[in-house]
Amino acid sequence: MGRADQTIEPVSTGRSRVSNAVTAMSRVSESAKGIDAVIEGLDKIAFQTRVLAMNAAVEAGRAGEAGRGFAVVADLVSALAMRAEEEAGRARDQLTVTQVEIGTAVAAVEDVDGAFSSISENAQSVHKLLGQVAADNRVQSESISRLSETIRVMDNSNQQNAAMVEETSAAARNLMAEIGQLVEHAAQFRIEGGTAASSPRSLGRASYALPVASVAAVSEEAWV
Repeated sequence: MGRADQTIEPVSTGRSRVSNAVTAMSRVSESAKGIDAVIEGLDKIAFQTRVLAMNAAVEAGRAGEAGRGFAVVADLVSALAMRAEEEAGRARDQLTVTQVEIGTAVAAVEDVDGAFSSISENAQSVHKLLGQVAADNRVQSESISRLSETIRVMDNSNQQNAAMVEETSAAARNLMAEIGQLVEHAAQFRIEGGTAASSPRSLGRASYALPVASVAAVSEEAWV
């Protein structure tokens, strides 16, 4: 999450700078259009100067020998006007190339701005996805905690059950020992007729053989 936030911030800053660059290049393009207008004005001035120089040369030719010096000056002015026209043409050509380059640069910067926009959208999508993943992790962590608590309770219950089983086993062993002692004591009873019950099986058979009235006699007769 932190790195996603750190990614979104530079992208937003980059988009802002690209937007400033596009604005600056747009201003340069407008300035170039103004320069083109100035060059066109200089070209017209050079053309008019050349026309005037030609007219001056014609008038100097009409003046004859007296206008010869003026004709030379007119020729020089005409030559300078032609050079000015040529330089204005080269400046216009260079300005055209510059305008094309500026347009290409603006298009490239706009492409960069589009790329930054896509990166920003993707970064925001990743940020949302990471938020969902973090929420899912919290839910999963809570589920694991509840599961751990359930397992702990089950483990305690198993331990208690094991202890109860152990206690039951011990009680069963004690009961079996007491039963054994009772059997030994029962073997010492004298049965009417003088026969002693030597084993639980024989005691069982003897008890079935006794009449109901003799049960009290057995309890009243002495222990050996």
